[in-house]
Amino acid sequence: MTWNQGFTTGLIITIIVTLLTPLVQWVTHTIISPDFFEYIRAYSVEQGLMRQDEAVGYFNLSAYIVQSMIGALGMGIITSAIVAFFIRTKDS
Repeated sequence: MTWNQGFTTGLIITIIVTLLTPLVQWVTHTIISPDFFEYIRAYSVEQGLMRQDEAVGYFNLSAYIVQSMIGALGMGIITSAIVAFFIRTKDS
């Protein structure tokens, strides 16, 4: 396997994971832990880390979906490059 083949395969997996990320975030924050945003907003305000309006703007499902998609895409590209480097077939 060449580095390009490994990297391309990693990118395909990255795209699939990135596209599934909104569904995973929705399931996590509406079914598994529906009170998550309420609790994290209250905690950040109580600890003086943010004002209430800042916490509402930052801790919401839309923001988390965008953040997780960007994170999945970025980390997927980096991981694909590194893994492809280590598993490529070395020419004799």
